[in-house]
Formats: sequence, structure tokens, C-alpha cells
Amino acid sequence: MKIFRLIACTGLVFAGTGVACSTPVEDEATGQVRSEVIYGDDDREEPFTYSDPVWAQRVLDFTVALIPTSAIDASDPNDIQIAGPNWIGRDDVCPDERFATQPALADCSGTLIDDDLVLTAGHCINNCGDSRFVFDYAINPSTGQLNQITSDDLYSCVDFITWYRDPNGADYTVVRLDRPVVGREPAEVRVSSELLDPEDDIDLIVHGFPRGLPLKLADGATVRDGDDPEFFVANLDTFVGNSGSGVFDLATHELVGILVRGAADFEPDPNGADCVRPKQCDDNGCRGEDVTYAFQAIQAMCEQTVSDVCSCGDGACGPLESPASCATDCSCGDGVCSTGESTSSCPADCRLEVLYDEHTPQPNWVTPGIQVRNTGTDSIWVGSATVRYYFTKEPTGTLSAECWGCSTTPAMSFHEVPGGGCANATHYVDVELPGVSLDPAGTTEQYRIAFRSSNWQAFNQSNDYSYAGGSWNWAPNPKITMYRLGVRVFGDEPCPGVFIPPAD
Repeated sequence: MKIFRLIACTGLVFAGTGVACSTPVEDEATGQVRSEVIYGDDDREEPFTYSDPVWAQRVLDFTVALIPTSAIDASDPNDIQIAGPNWIGRDDVCPDERFATQPALADCSGTLIDDDLVLTAGHCINNCGDSRFVFDYAINPSTGQLNQITSDDLYSCVDFITWYRDPNGADYTVVRLDRPVVGREPAEVRVSSELLDPEDDIDLIVHGFPRGLPLKLADGATVRDGDDPEFFVANLDTFVGNSGSGVFDLATHELVGILVRGAADFEPDPNGADCVRPKQCDDNGCRGEDVTYAFQAIQAMCEQTVSDVCSCGDGACGPLESPASCATDCSCGDGVCSTGESTSSCPADCRLEVLYDEHTPQPNWVTPGIQVRNTGTDSIWVGSATVRYYFTKEPTGTLSAECWGCSTTPAMSFHEVPGGGCANATHYVDVELPGVSLDPAGTTEQYRIAFRSSNWQAFNQSNDYSYAGGSWNWAPNPKITMYRLGVRVFGDEPCPGVFIPPAD
């Protein structure tokens, strides 16, 4: 499948116009095959011509176009403009093809699955700054032109909750937007890991932006092959630009997958005209379209963030779940060092531990000593891993930290616990470890952290969550947490029901 980058040229198409420009530069996505193919009848429909108007409105709510940041002019927040070609200008498609004169501005498709989370294909976005996320990118039935786009329809990426791409397997990412989306209800997602069976005759529908066109719905598809645990194959009418599109079970209206790869290319016009047409295949012809199972992305996401999509039974051990609270998702051997698990109780999942000692105790300083040990059987790189010490800030003033006698000083920063924290933890200090690889049984140096308030008032450490007194002598302290590669790998967080995101 090709990913297209729009380039500047004369005669651009802007929202609400129909002026074309020359064909843009094409970038091949390694390992992807192009997907411009119609299976059987062409089932693509505008939202306003679709047979179920209630569902069409839902689709408008949660379907989002990924459009190059450079193509967007947001100088007027009430009338945002998008530059780029129409479909003829983008692909030299024959002028009598359906939708040929419509603008073709989007590069990929996505689905809103929570207030500020969008699910799309991993190959659609590699950098948060590459794309803007545009809702209501659809034809207005009254004018025949694009809907007017306002600032409430335009969002940016600020973080990848999870990102994965195997050119021959699963391909997904969950993006966190810069703010909760206004006035839209997210899609329902099937979190079950049960594979789809072609014999079940499930009717599928896909929503997205084929070749960057305004939103289209295409039903009339079924599962052709469901044997692979990472993706299924279906006969969906999809194009480049549908990458990342939500694929739904038409009966339950649950999102079951993400369109990621597809079949054959355009073909020359059979009558010899100097233009191309989408390739036509029988319903059971060509290779079919590959759809990553939604549960693959959801399980990866739920291990790293709290969301309404995540729940006990979704197959992922979430940051607020434990073997005690959700045995179906959390168990020793699942690859996640869960709350309540440790290097001794579950060495299969927990391989790093934080050792603690209070050094040089004095009233005006908090002096935790921390050291990381590898209890596993393989070497582990812990550079940029973060150790987090929780406390209650009694003194006023600015906090500052030092590392006494350290050969290499780690980066340290102070933060408030979200929501005001809890009885024994209102603040924490993050200590980012310098780059080092730990052999089995190896340890980092002993980092003698010390922090104080600018007013030099004393701390009452008895109500600090991570404080354990002076008798620990470099022993594991589970009330200090550690995060590596965005996932908690040691310790228990302090405030029940509050998830504190890992450090970037």
C-alpha cells in the first residue's frame, strides 16, 4: 500500500472548492502492497446516501482523517482550509469514475475510541507532528462541497500510547490527541480475542477516506480468512487512504479491526484513455484486504494507560489491575509485572527491582538512596528508565534535588500526583537512570538522592509513601516504582484508582 505526501503546486484544492493540481510525490511504505480494488459491486457510499442514516451519523462522529500538517491553514478557526489535489489530480483517475472530482486530501483514516484516543494503522504516522486529525471531513449534502471545518474538528497528536508495525502481521497505533474531542461519541470496540470465522458469515462495513476522498462507508464485505491470530482477510472495497480505517461488524456495530494492507493496483483504462481505473475483482478474487484485529491494539494500549475501553476481561493487565483484582487478565507469566507481583513471587514477569536505603538522614533534606538490580537471566538495558519516589510536600517553596557523591548524576524532576494525590503521596520525584546495561545479578551504582525545599523547612517523612526509615540497607522497596519503555516494571503505585502515566 502506498502512502502519499501532498506537495505544494499551482491550482490547489481547498476545502469547499474543486480545483485540481498535478500528481503529488508518492512514498512507498516498505512491505506494504497497494490497495486500490473493488470486490464485486462498488459499495462505497456517502454518509448521506447510506441506507442507515442513524449509523451514518455515528460514523461521522467517530471517524477522523489524518491530513498532513503542512496542508492545513488554521488561521481562521471558524473556517479551516485544507490544500491538496482532487482525485483526478492525485492519481490521473479517469474523469468519469465515481467521486473523481472530489478533493483527495487525507493520507490515512482513524477511529475515535475514547475521549482523546484515536486508533489507526502504525504505518500511518511515525511522528506526532506529521499529521493533524480532522473530523467532519465529508461532503455536505446541501452544498455538494466539503463540510466547513472549525477548530472543534481539528486536533493534534501529543503521544503514542502504543505503536506496532509488522509488514506481514499486526499494524496499529493508538494516538493521544491534544485535548478531549468536542461533542462526539467514541466507537464501540470489540475487546474479545476470539478470531473471526469465515463460516460465521459476519457482514463487515468499513469507514474511511479512500484515496484521501471525503468520508465513505462501504459494506457488503465478509471475512475470507481468519486463521492468523494477528489479522484477518476480507473483501472490503478499500483504497490507499483507507489505511487505519475502522472495520466493523455490521450487526453489532463493534469495531473489530483496522484496515492495513490490500490487493492489486490501479489498471489502465481498457479503452485506451490516458487515465487509470480501480482494479475490479470478484468477491472471492485477488488477495483480499488485511485487517489487524482490534484486540491486538487494545490489549497493548490497556497495559499502558487507563481508558473506558479497558476493563477486566479485555485480555490486558492494565495499570490499575492486579492478579487479585482481575485474575483473568493478570497472571504470572503474562509478561507484565503487575501490582502485587515481585521478583520473588513472579520472576517470569518481574526482572528488575529497586533497592532502597536512607543515607545521611537530616530534617531539612529527604535522602533516599536508590539502586536498581537485575534479577533476571539476561542482560537488560536500563538507560532512560525512570525510578519514582513518592512523598507528601509539607514545606512551601520550590523543590530541588542533588545526587550526593554520584559518579554520574541522573536527571531528576518533581511532579504532583494527578487529582491532588492521596494521604501519603501528593508529589513524586522522577529519577531518570543514565545509560547502562545490567548483567544478570548486576546493579547500578548507588544513587544517593537528596532533595529539599527552597525555604529549608523540615519534612515530616512519616507520611511519605516511599519512606521506609533508616534500617533497609539497600533492600527492595515496593513503594518505589520503576518504569521502562513506558511500562511499570517494579513497585506498587500509591493512590488506589489513580494511574500516574510513566515518564516520557
